[in-house]
Amino acid sequence: MRPLYLQVRDALVDRIKQGEFPSGGVLPSEIDLHTQLGVSLGTLRKALGILEAENLIVREPGRGTFVGSKQARKSVDRFNPIRAADGSPINGEVKTGKVKVGPAKEHERVGLGLGEGDQVARFHRIRFVGRRPFAYECLCLPDRCFPGVPTRLEPANELEELAQAWGLLVARAEAKVRAMPAPPSAATALSLRPGAIVLSLERLAFDTDDQPIEMMTAYLNLGDGFCSLEMR
Repeated sequence: MRPLYLQVRDALVDRIKQGEFPSGGVLPSEIDLHTQLGVSLGTLRKALGILEAENLIVREPGRGTFVGSKQARKSVDRFNPIRAADGSPINGEVKTGKVKVGPAKEHERVGLGLGEGDQVARFHRIRFVGRRPFAYECLCLPDRCFPGVPTRLEPANELEELAQAWGLLVARAEAKVRAMPAPPSAATALSLRPGAIVLSLERLAFDTDDQPIEMMTAYLNLGDGFCSLEMR
């Protein structure tokens, strides 16, 4: 049987997903939650500690406990490793390509834990600073988690916003970085000569049930020192 503190954690996650505790909002006090859930303060605090470790809530002394969001979280853009010279995150202007849905390829099935014949949605994004393209991102989403993506005029540009739009919460992500020659599509998108060296960032994101919900490969042109990559 799942330990009680994990059951409490799960119950709070469900209430966040359902919008009862909206992103950026303040959680009820520990006393109120202890009364509502009918558990001891020790059990509740252990559950809250897990949510904080998962970056789903943020505790701010003197202010309260907030549901994790870009506005409330001290470490904003926790899944965006691209940094300006001053250390601030760079998102840039975004141009998103058309979403296409089709059967998952073998490596997508393996990475996303899908079965034979499962569908995925694929699309790409180009990020700009001014007129300079610095990131070409190829995304793959399991259709069972993101039904109807093609009907959206434009999917959200950031991972957490995208997940929240479908009632999901991102708990963690795994990433690998390597230098490599840019594939032709990336070289064209980034206005680079064929075969130019770029950084490849491969990311697999997981929800609060530890299920993979996004596979992304980004090709980054960080030349001239205008920005850098910060992996945590």
